[in-house]
Amino acid sequence: MDIDTFKDYFSAVDDNRQSAKITYPLFDLLFASLCAVIAGSKGWYEIREYILGHHDWFKSHDMFKDGIPADDTIARAISSIEPSAFQACLS
Repeated sequence: MDIDTFKDYFSAVDDNRQSAKITYPLFDLLFASLCAVIAGSKGWYEIREYILGHHDWFKSHDMFKDGIPADDTIARAISSIEPSAFQACLS
């Protein structure tokens, strides 16, 4: 599966954040968080560390162009997702 297919699956997840305050696209945060968790990250800090360690790869796929978000930023964005919508994407 390529990134565009993944993006299609998760396009149903609404971004409930205030648009004026968005620096990092929800897809970037979702995709990176899922990759990090699959790789064994446990918690927001470790997810951020995973993104830091793979930043060049993410940038090569047009993600995290504005740098790496703080762990609190990742937590807020992911926590704003409607759980049932996210679960439906994973099914």
